[in-house]
Amino acid sequence: MPAKSIPHVKRTKAKGHTYYYFDTGQLDEKGKRIWKKLPPPTDRTFGAVYAAMMGHRTRRANIVAQLNLRGLVDLYQASDKFAKLAKSTRDLYELYQRELVDKLGTAPAQLVERKDIVLLLDRMADRPGAANMVLRAGSAAYTWARRRGHVTNDPFADIEEMATGEHQPWPEDVLAKALASKDDFVRLSVHLLYYTAQRIGDVAALTWRDIEGDTISVTQKKTGKQLFIPIHEELAKELARHERSLATIIPGKPNEGKNNKIRLAIQAACAPVKVVPHGLRKNAVNSLLEAGCSTGETAAISGQSLQMVEYYAKSRSQKKLGKAAMLKWQKSGD
Repeated sequence: MPAKSIPHVKRTKAKGHTYYYFDTGQLDEKGKRIWKKLPPPTDRTFGAVYAAMMGHRTRRANIVAQLNLRGLVDLYQASDKFAKLAKSTRDLYELYQRELVDKLGTAPAQLVERKDIVLLLDRMADRPGAANMVLRAGSAAYTWARRRGHVTNDPFADIEEMATGEHQPWPEDVLAKALASKDDFVRLSVHLLYYTAQRIGDVAALTWRDIEGDTISVTQKKTGKQLFIPIHEELAKELARHERSLATIIPGKPNEGKNNKIRLAIQAACAPVKVVPHGLRKNAVNSLLEAGCSTGETAAISGQSLQMVEYYAKSRSQKKLGKAAMLKWQKSGD
């Protein structure tokens, strides 16, 4: 049988010699295909060596075929690669890989195709930020699995992230309406988001034990930074309306499901105006700056970098700033 027709065998020539290599079906740590050298077909040992390599390849293929997506994710999350990630990244990957597993967990990992992932992400079009995180988290797991030889496919290849747009601060009348909502869940959520200037996940995780005196302690998941935020008098009034317990301040177990519940409740209360919880962070930063707080003082509340505070400051109310500037100008002439 000519070498070129033998399955998984390639022939190369170098310096007048011919060499034969077997495709193991595996990839190295850099994602490159692993080839093993074979004796020439004319060698009497060729048949035995080739048969042994084919046996190993077939067994690996059978194992890969049995590995479903849930098993692939479990392997990745148990790996050294995953363990070396920052805790905030691990938490995010666990959260969004769980969403991937919930939808496609029983599918053979090797048989998942790009169209399957595209369909899954398109069904999350109302949550573009979450869809993008599923894309990143899933791609990380498959990249690791390919390099380990668990799979050879890449269902996340060449899929573009969805446009999320920039979160805008809420209109003042909408904010006032939400802060005065008759819905206890909405009103409490908005007060905490606005008066702490924190992300929805960090606010959802706050417990009554995080309150000590007139200060609330927040540990940001994304940065790992711990903040001690003085409690605004309006937030203190709202907190006093709720019974304390050992659970979270906003009822429910902290997870993406709870975050979505908060988002949906807030959006329903603010309809027909479209808002997102993260917009309240800009409202808070702008309110602090408009109250005369410095960039550093504002960052001490929000936990952002000075550069990010300045970036957020671009959306401050020109009308308010202009009025304040004119008052200062007039006073300077007294």
